[in-house]
Amino acid sequence: MKKSLTHRLGVVLAYGIAFQLLIAGQTSAQISTDRCVVPPDIRDPILQEFSGELALQHVQLLAVNRIRPLEEYTETFFETTYISDMATRYGLSDVRVDYYPSGEIWVPEEADLWMVEPEQKKLSSLTMVPAALASGSSSGNAEAEVVYVGYGRDADYAGKDVQGKIVIGNASVGRLFRTAIGNHGAVGVLGTSSAGVGGDYPGYTLDQIGWQSAGYGGNLPDGFGFGLSLRQFTEIRNYLEAGVRVVVRAHVRTRTVPYQMNIVSASIPGTDPDAGELLHVAHAFERIATPGANDNCTGVATILEIGRTLATLIERGELERPRRTIRFLWVPEISGSRAFMYANPEMQDRLIAAMNYDMPGEDLELTDSYLRMKMTPDSRPSYLNDLYGSLLRFVDQTDIRTQTGNNSPFNYRLVPYISSSDHIVFLSAGIPAMQFNHWTDNFYHSSADVVEVSDPTEMKRVGFMGAAGFYYLANADTLEARELAWEAAANGEMWIAEVGRQSVRLLNESGSAINAGHKAAWIKVNGAYERARGAVMSVLDLADTPEVHTLLESLTENLEIARDAQIAKLERIFLELCEVEGVTPRPILNSFVEDSLSRLVPRMNFPYYSEEYRAAAARVRELLPGQHRVRGLAGTEIAWSIDGTRSILDIYHLIRAEYGNVTTNSTEWKFAYVVTPDSPDISMNDIVANIVAMEQAGLVEIEDRR
Repeated sequence: MKKSLTHRLGVVLAYGIAFQLLIAGQTSAQISTDRCVVPPDIRDPILQEFSGELALQHVQLLAVNRIRPLEEYTETFFETTYISDMATRYGLSDVRVDYYPSGEIWVPEEADLWMVEPEQKKLSSLTMVPAALASGSSSGNAEAEVVYVGYGRDADYAGKDVQGKIVIGNASVGRLFRTAIGNHGAVGVLGTSSAGVGGDYPGYTLDQIGWQSAGYGGNLPDGFGFGLSLRQFTEIRNYLEAGVRVVVRAHVRTRTVPYQMNIVSASIPGTDPDAGELLHVAHAFERIATPGANDNCTGVATILEIGRTLATLIERGELERPRRTIRFLWVPEISGSRAFMYANPEMQDRLIAAMNYDMPGEDLELTDSYLRMKMTPDSRPSYLNDLYGSLLRFVDQTDIRTQTGNNSPFNYRLVPYISSSDHIVFLSAGIPAMQFNHWTDNFYHSSADVVEVSDPTEMKRVGFMGAAGFYYLANADTLEARELAWEAAANGEMWIAEVGRQSVRLLNESGSAINAGHKAAWIKVNGAYERARGAVMSVLDLADTPEVHTLLESLTENLEIARDAQIAKLERIFLELCEVEGVTPRPILNSFVEDSLSRLVPRMNFPYYSEEYRAAAARVRELLPGQHRVRGLAGTEIAWSIDGTRSILDIYHLIRAEYGNVTTNSTEWKFAYVVTPDSPDISMNDIVANIVAMEQAGLVEIEDRR
């Protein structure tokens, strides 16, 4: 006779309590009684020394939008010299600047836009708002009538002659450029919109101008584009709607020159060269012509101040020199981090963890923002999430202020993995990496991203967490590994319970679909267990000792108990629904295909940062049928999940658990993990097709473990 759910859960709970009592005597003396994993003897001196005001001074000096001299583009940027000089002054070691040739770069030299009719006035200039000129604009002079084309769709051009004229639209320059100039013969375009993602999406203020680009991918038609503020756009559109003729005059001079990426690096050397390294990274260059204060001068400034703080405390003897090297990297976004890794492939094995600082210093109230701490994906489960979860709670419970900052209440979310910045470079190579990032931001990628909307208090909070967490890891050994394992196990149990709670929604089916929903929910709970177990086991990167192994075995057994409890709950609900629907419940079994896939284990043939990998990955894109491309973050996880131990079925289950019927990338839902049957599932055929294409391209080998 089948035992009741109450009986089964009672056995589980009794075993769990007994088990915890059994191991408590072995470990309680080594578990910190403090409210944070990072102890006070690390936290306190860093918190006292770190200066949010000094970080803000760096932002003030770096975030000025100006007309750069040509020599900066062809030789060394102002930021490069400033960062390397400051790093040297602050006592960091191995300060160096590396240059990597990278094709050509667009350089704006002159740009003016005048209204000629119905009145004469200057609308825009590089000397006013450098961000107004769309990148990719070519040189030219024009005086022409303005024609309004609405949103810039093909239908919006019907019956309108724009040949030799200047088009204005209720859209970005990039949306208008190719169609208006390339297809319809316009000489230039005037666009609007700011990428600001809070408040009024096209632009939080009437006068901010969003970063604009003529387009990407080469083969742009000759022409120019200017971004207008909402106030300017509305004025011109109102004239045109009233039947008033509008004429503007534009002068643009640009060029392209050979470009070399500037990459600055520095370090605090560790005492043990064989113990590995930790890396703080911030992008110093994104839209080089118009740097943003929050994106990302605050990132540059925050890790400069982390370096100064740690170097100062070590010099004064308040902190010991770390065992592991702490490295700092300032780069062009993503491309610079990749160039650094290709030039230093040994870092794939040396780096213990990386932390990315992208927009870490927002004024929370002015930008309508919160701190969005991006966790590692399921393919890279790590104690890093748990360490920084602990630090985030500590900051939330601690009154951290500066004399000149906003000092508003701390507001944060620890969110599932999101890409789009430098941390993906390190995750690609199997290195655990997270990101400090604020979102939303009313002034993102616009002329209004200025120092006045940055906050020294928020930079101090983030900088403290970054410095304290990585200094702790730089000295971590058996004790710290055990502490982090406990933290990861506790969080893992909560995560398994949360996924179990949400996965019940997948049982909300009728007829035989209930069986499929049950299996999908079962995969979700098992995926949560695998993530939790992976985080616990990841502490072996810090200390692979018998004492750690003993604890990990115990904690893993407890995670199994947590998993089994959630599966038992799901099964009870499943059986009740089957009875109501008159459906015969089917046990969860592998199909013949699934059995076959469970024996096939792919293994990468090359290190990620090698020319062989890059060439093979390009062949994969050519070989993979378009209908099997897996979009979004799930697509990235396919290659990242191949570790030489997971079977193809394991990889499918991992990705389906993480992204099947799940939404994680919704601004509206604040990037929460939400299981919803309305979100698309992950197709097993798509995962298989991707791995087969990898094998055909020579990127992976597949072993049949029968």
